[in-house]
Amino acid sequence: MLRVEGLTKRYVRGGLWRNRSEVAAVDGVDFEIHEGRTLALVGESGSGKSSVARCVAYLERPDRGSIWIDGRDVTARRSKQRSRVGLFLRNRVQMVFQDAVTSMNPRLTALEVVEEPLLIMGLDRSLRKQAAEKVVREVGLPPEWLARRVLEFSGGQRQRLAIARSLVTRPRLLVLDEALTGLDLSTQAQIANLLLDLQAAHRLTYLLISHDLALVARLADTIAVMAHGKIVESGPAFETMTSPEHEETKRLVECARAAQANFAAVSGTGS
Repeated sequence: MLRVEGLTKRYVRGGLWRNRSEVAAVDGVDFEIHEGRTLALVGESGSGKSSVARCVAYLERPDRGSIWIDGRDVTARRSKQRSRVGLFLRNRVQMVFQDAVTSMNPRLTALEVVEEPLLIMGLDRSLRKQAAEKVVREVGLPPEWLARRVLEFSGGQRQRLAIARSLVTRPRLLVLDEALTGLDLSTQAQIANLLLDLQAAHRLTYLLISHDLALVARLADTIAVMAHGKIVESGPAFETMTSPEHEETKRLVECARAAQANFAAVSGTGS
């Protein structure tokens, strides 16, 4: 479903004229995800994982390399090609961001938020409403809540809305950029279970971006660890968690184990 080859993304930092330099946020990244599977791209802040996500979601253009989605190279270089690629991706790739509040217009109702992608596509109003009502049911929200404003929802409910908006066009690939980060542990578990149910129901493919190995272990089939713009280790989720090889992976695993131990101590679930 998704194949990334030699992906490179650079940014310029510094002033307009002096002390300008290029930083390679992503430097020759390769990976692939088969349909209906989940790859978790993990690493510390600044490792380059979110830049990969934005390139895959067609929010930024890579400097080099190629991105193949559903058998088509979407790294178009010419403006005419980019418009065609945008149409191709509209029904195939959607992104769910970490902060659901800032990714939605607070003046809009939930209905307006969820149906917005369909409005851009030019669908009739009645069809948009039917699709919105159907998809909010799928994410566990009552359709009658569609009349509420975005700010009337809790954090977990807003993330369900964000997932509903991403699903309303019936994409095949979801890019989840820290989509569970910032939620309490109980809500994280609920959203994780929802994502698994949706994946099973619609054979969705997930690219999951996170810095938390403990969080992604239950969702991912494969884990790829990034550091300094490169993938330093990748493999099946269980093997990566139990037998890490690279120092960065070992450090992330230790952090995950410490977090789990602290939670068990606080909640009284430890032995």
